[in-house]
Amino acid sequence: MRIGFYFAPGYGYYQVPRNYWGQRYYEGQYLPSIFWRYQLNDWRTYGLGYPPEGTRWVLVDNHIYLIDAYDGY
Repeated sequence: MRIGFYFAPGYGYYQVPRNYWGQRYYEGQYLPSIFWRYQLNDWRTYGLGYPPEGTRWVLVDNHIYLIDAYDGY
């Protein structure tokens, strides 16, 4: 564990601004754009379904979120 960093498979460790450390996001909340790039392409490994058109699975800290690919909601 590295303080101030998250880990994403295929990307490695990435630095996260302090105001985002440990923050959880819930349905209907905006996911900041700094996390959009950590797309989860091996969703089957995690037991997830195919993301509907216009959405993507992203991994933030140890949480997986389904977000709109265009605006992050």
